[in-house]
Amino acid sequence: MPGYLRNLKPWPPSHNMVVNGLRATWILVVLWYEVCTFDHVLHDCQWPDIHQLDAPNTRIARVLVVADPQIADHRSYPNRNFLMKALGQFIIDLNLRRSWHSTINRMQPHALVFLGDLMDNGRATMSNSEYNAYAARFFDIFNLRDLSIPTFFLPGNHDLGLGEEFSFSLEAATRYTSHFGPLNHKTTIGNHTVLFIDAVGLVEEDVVRADRGYSYDNWPAVAGGSVEFVKRFSGHEHASPIVLFTHIPLARPFDADCGPLRERGTIRQGHGLGYQNTLSNEASQFLLRSLGPSLIFSGDDHDYCEYSHPLPFPSASGSTAAREITVKSFSMAMGIHRPGFQLLSLISRVPVMETLTQLPNSPPSLLDTPCFLPDQLGIYLNIYLPFILLSALSLLAFNAHRTLAGGKTHTHRQPGVSPRPKHSERRPSRTNNDYELYQRSLGQSVSEDSDEDPMLPLPVTKPAGPAYSSKFRGRFSSSWVFYLPGRRRRISLSLPCSKANRRVHEVGLLRGFFSDMVDVAWPPLLAFCIAAWCTTHV
Repeated sequence: MPGYLRNLKPWPPSHNMVVNGLRATWILVVLWYEVCTFDHVLHDCQWPDIHQLDAPNTRIARVLVVADPQIADHRSYPNRNFLMKALGQFIIDLNLRRSWHSTINRMQPHALVFLGDLMDNGRATMSNSEYNAYAARFFDIFNLRDLSIPTFFLPGNHDLGLGEEFSFSLEAATRYTSHFGPLNHKTTIGNHTVLFIDAVGLVEEDVVRADRGYSYDNWPAVAGGSVEFVKRFSGHEHASPIVLFTHIPLARPFDADCGPLRERGTIRQGHGLGYQNTLSNEASQFLLRSLGPSLIFSGDDHDYCEYSHPLPFPSASGSTAAREITVKSFSMAMGIHRPGFQLLSLISRVPVMETLTQLPNSPPSLLDTPCFLPDQLGIYLNIYLPFILLSALSLLAFNAHRTLAGGKTHTHRQPGVSPRPKHSERRPSRTNNDYELYQRSLGQSVSEDSDEDPMLPLPVTKPAGPAYSSKFRGRFSSSWVFYLPGRRRRISLSLPCSKANRRVHEVGLLRGFFSDMVDVAWPPLLAFCIAAWCTTHV
């Protein structure tokens, strides 16, 4: 075996190998989970009309449905200190920006629908300037002012407030309508009638109606309220299918199954401070009977749920049941592992050379599919946190080994002190021989005890013998050799070889450990910042 191979020491690894290896691994992990994982997860997310025949008279309107983003503010986590609130808000906002940037660039919808709970504390008492800044954050995160896409909003209980509570602002509804539009409204998308119902107002009016003992048929609806809006709409014939959007889900049996895509539990009736899980049975039947929707989308629950409500009569699409899809929250902070959104394709066929706004010559169809985003909280807790601990243990073990090895080395001999060689081990130097020849040329005897003044050569700097010893590796000596009087003398000065070696071999355990942690941490942190900027701006 060649000599250089025998001298290689694969273990323990060098300081540079440990630090640079951890740096490179961390950078790869950060780039994958902060950049590539979103594209990887959304790669299989496709519009449900992808397999439809591309006929020349087919018109497809693609709608992206988003539920419960709930932009956090300083009121969202009252039990946390200022630093934790700021950190939590930063992480949630960054995740929303990254998720939205990846979603909108890949899906490229024709229209957007937000199913309420736009801001976590839009209902809270605050000044107008604070609310304006809060709403501006929402529009900035979703970049809605720069998108030329029709966008429709629906109010949620976190936007308006449900019930009477001193912390709910009396101006919440006015502020909402000034920034996001009317509470109840309708539109036409792809030859389908789309209704947006203020479910929060419907719940409050339903409570008053029930307390007064009225049925929906003889209830004098509140002017401008949800009941009046539904009754006015149902008083006219509508040939096109109806898609209903409501923030609060409709009532269903207690043990109703939500399907295999739900993470846990089901949706059950219940209420509390500022929320209600479902509409009442009477309000739900009022909507189903008055509207006969072909498809219903709801939010508020944060998890996915699919349930079919029987209709009292066939809908405009000929169906005897209305599917309700409760859309997953788009936020990582809503108690679910995988946030998500819903894709809705509204398909109609019109005569050739006609436009999308004309009535179809065949019944339209509705297709929808859910899409799920990465488990961001799981990445932090199951990937980053264990890897941080593993990196810390690796650096701690390396520094402990380095400290112990250095301690054993220095117990034999103090560093920097050259041992005085024995007289029998002295080797005649070239300088000494030259001096003897010079004495002989003058006819003088050669003796170590001569009283003649010696020749003093210039100082010669060279590595001292002990510097090449394995016990003193990493240090060099400068020495001066001279004769006084007639005797060979040496003065040696030991110097450290470099700052890097002194740092590796002589720094204490804790100081070396924390220094290495900083050296390992800053490149992946820089990569994280660059990735965050690129995935939200490029």
